[in-house]
Amino acid sequence: MTIDNINVEKFFNLAFKNHKENNLNEAEKLYKKILKINSTHFNSIFYLSSLFAFKKKYKEAKELLEKAIMIQPNYVSAHNNLGAILLKLGDYNGALFSFQNATQINPNDISSKNNLAVLLRSSHLRKINIKNNDNSYSKSIFLTLFRRNDVYHSEIFSDAKFVLFSEKKYHQLYYTKNLSTPLLKNLIIQDLLNEELFVLMLQKSIIKDVFLEKMLTSVRYEILLNIENSEKNILYDNLRFTIALSQQCFFNEYVFFQTKKEIDIINQLIISIEKKEKINEMEIAILGCYLPLHSLGKIVKKLANYKSENILFNDLISMQINEPLKEKNLINSIKSLSKISDKVSLQVKDQYEKNPYPRWRYTYSQISSPFLTKLERQIGPNKIKIQTQFDKLKILVAGCGTGQHVCIAKDYLNSNILAIDLSLQSLAYAKRKTDELGFDNIEYLHADILELNKLKKKFDVIECVGVLHHMEKPMKGLEILLNLLEPHGFMKLGLYSDKARQHIVHIREFIKKNKFNNTTDGIRDCRKSIINKKEDKMFKEVLDRSDFYTLSSARDLMFHAQEHRFNLSQISQMVSDFDLEFLGFTDENIKYKYAKKFPDDKENILLENWNKFETLEPGTFIGMYNFWLRKKIQ
Repeated sequence: MTIDNINVEKFFNLAFKNHKENNLNEAEKLYKKILKINSTHFNSIFYLSSLFAFKKKYKEAKELLEKAIMIQPNYVSAHNNLGAILLKLGDYNGALFSFQNATQINPNDISSKNNLAVLLRSSHLRKINIKNNDNSYSKSIFLTLFRRNDVYHSEIFSDAKFVLFSEKKYHQLYYTKNLSTPLLKNLIIQDLLNEELFVLMLQKSIIKDVFLEKMLTSVRYEILLNIENSEKNILYDNLRFTIALSQQCFFNEYVFFQTKKEIDIINQLIISIEKKEKINEMEIAILGCYLPLHSLGKIVKKLANYKSENILFNDLISMQINEPLKEKNLINSIKSLSKISDKVSLQVKDQYEKNPYPRWRYTYSQISSPFLTKLERQIGPNKIKIQTQFDKLKILVAGCGTGQHVCIAKDYLNSNILAIDLSLQSLAYAKRKTDELGFDNIEYLHADILELNKLKKKFDVIECVGVLHHMEKPMKGLEILLNLLEPHGFMKLGLYSDKARQHIVHIREFIKKNKFNNTTDGIRDCRKSIINKKEDKMFKEVLDRSDFYTLSSARDLMFHAQEHRFNLSQISQMVSDFDLEFLGFTDENIKYKYAKKFPDDKENILLENWNKFETLEPGTFIGMYNFWLRKKIQ
């Protein structure tokens, strides 16, 4: 086949078609032939670079992207992709420069901003040669990200924290852990309480840090004492901060430890506020730091028609009163498949009714794309034959919790989603959030996986992450789900790793020995003990888990009513027993590390090798085993 200049675009379309259909070798040949005729054909250069990146030919991809930028200097994706490649190659300064260029060309490009946040993780930041140790640029990036509402802020909390406390004036405070009282008279802390990035972190992310938790708990106590001892209707300092702290405490479900003295003062304050006609915003804000405002009947009535000139205060009322009220009303609109009767299911249901998990405010904007495109990206470098091209995708999210996972599944183009869960409270939370985001292709159903055979439906995709290991008989649940899966369908599972959760086994033994109750006070007491024993290696591992820092996630992590843990030999046996095909794990970073130790497994799917890898690196699957399966092709 010869290519002349007239037919370049025709053959580019053919190359691109092969690229999309995963015929990568043929696509590569066509791109290269085009470039022999027209060495500056931009689209061929750009897409060949992405093909090379997928094949982990990072140097070749880098050269092509640099050429693409010379041709079209303002093409954002080229700068963004170059930054990602340079990060893979260990050129942190070059990556920073590329991402910076991308955000300067288009300040609203969320992909570039998110890549910057990844780059600015503490492990990377130390490798960046920032002139004069000036982190103002890094800080400005995180300010931009935290001001947006289309970012999952809790995911970038650690990065933002590192940048903030690298600042000279805060560095000593954080790294010396000096919390000598009174804190409110400490000028550095006073400055921190008025720092915009810190306030935004309180409002939009979970504070996953023991030192900051201790500091915030102490500051909260001092503010409460100041209110108790002050004149009526006084104008208080730190109102903005106290509102943000109130939002944080609601967000983490009041996991911070409370003394008896604080509880007594709060009870007296409630009585005092109920008697007053005028609303004191500082008093309301401090109340919201100790208990949810929607639980205060008489005070709620006073606040119902109250409109403040302070936008932040109105946001607090919306978060702590209006949103929970919406969820309460939404419960009545959610249908039930059948009565839940299984003993273990009822125990699990009760846990999540008390504490819907996980609580979240914002999540990333997702670019919708075909399911198979995202599947290929998740299971790569494995390549599979596809028997069916999906038109209208039928998706089941089995155990949707509060809906964060539904948001991910929603972004498959042309899909209809059925999301089920044991907990009505969790479903109401999920429906409120997805309604707010404008999703109109999701149906919620109150149901137990054990009863799903009553659905009499089949699905193209079933996602069941973090659920089966909380059932009495996980394999029975899997069997039911597989019966609902179309012969051509795909299933994503998330299961606990036994090796990665040995610190949780240690903690559960500690809980049993010390007789901590599965109550709010019991969880607070347990957390306090763990924090005080942080020199214990296993305890320290728990403190490093993000799930330690909210009440519902701490209960889920350490006090769950039912928990099974698996190893890769068991998963291999499961795949064999149910006549399934293992398609691959989803975490790209884990697969990158694995490939270095087992380069002969080009597809990254040999579970025997993965078992050896996890034995060498037992913390690999600290979250879960997340992987894709399908029924074996007959």
